[in-house]
Amino acid sequence: ARLALVWHYQWVILHDFLPTLVGNELTARVLKDGPRFYRPNGEPFIPVEFADGAYRYGHSQIKADYQLQLGGARFPVFPDLAGFRPLAAEHSVDWRLLFDLPGHRPAQRAKPIDGQLPASLIRLPESITGAVEVNAYRSLAARDLQRGQGTGLPSGEAIARAIGATPLTRKELALAEWDGETPLWLYILREAAVRGNGERLGEVGGRIVAEVLVEIVRNDPESYLANNPSWQPTLPSHQAGTFKIRDLLVLAT
Repeated sequence: ARLALVWHYQWVILHDFLPTLVGNELTARVLKDGPRFYRPNGEPFIPVEFADGAYRYGHSQIKADYQLQLGGARFPVFPDLAGFRPLAAEHSVDWRLLFDLPGHRPAQRAKPIDGQLPASLIRLPESITGAVEVNAYRSLAARDLQRGQGTGLPSGEAIARAIGATPLTRKELALAEWDGETPLWLYILREAAVRGNGERLGEVGGRIVAEVLVEIVRNDPESYLANNPSWQPTLPSHQAGTFKIRDLLVLAT
């Protein structure tokens, strides 16, 4: 039962989440042809370009507050939903409000991937940041940029050139007072905003995320890709021929 659940979850990641995030074409290409750049050569690992750059795209999608229960109040991310404490009853999640489930109204939408963070993430509470000497370090955006600099990430333009993508123009970047090349995290957000309509990652962000997620699954010795690449989900689904996160949630509730 555990392995069956894991395989279904891996399928959801590769055939629902990933196509939504990077597009069907890139997902299919990486699944079929394998990676062009991410080659773990043994033990899989999470590269810094993924962890400290591309996969932080989600920071741009966080909203200022969320409704967690039907008819319930909206709670700000900070301090109410900060975590690190027992779960309050009013904070238990009705997943129908966060995912589109059959027979229910559309769920709350994430923000576009556009590089604009809500005020709550620009002014993080001290309980999250600890004491800071520079007030700017309360900003999650500043901390993401600082992290990328600290780990020596290449610029977005450098990766675009390396993978054969057309780098963003100065107009697309919309950084009037910035003369150098663009920090990877910010580049990926702008790329998604102007070339993915804020709904999906562009060539640089998409390539990094797709290759890492696919190969992490492929290199898991228990995964369906490693054991039976032609496997198809066996659990019931809302739409024949598909299996999505909504189907897992329906089965779990």
